[in-house]
Amino acid sequence: MAGVYVNRANPLQRGASDKGYTIGWKIRYGFERGRTDDNLSFFEAEKKAAEMGKKEPDKVFWPEMIMDPKFEM
Repeated sequence: MAGVYVNRANPLQRGASDKGYTIGWKIRYGFERGRTDDNLSFFEAEKKAAEMGKKEPDKVFWPEMIMDPKFEM
């Protein structure tokens, strides 16, 4: 089974209203990491990541593009 991942948004041009982003995070001094299950625009994800960073200073948050698997059988 071969396949690729398909971006939900354009990786070269991050428009403020482009949907297909979520919030990625990791602990500053550890190996734990994850992401939320949101489907936000880039502007919303950037704003929410900044708000979450203020609430939880021990973690780093960033907007992350959602990638959908496209596998061929």
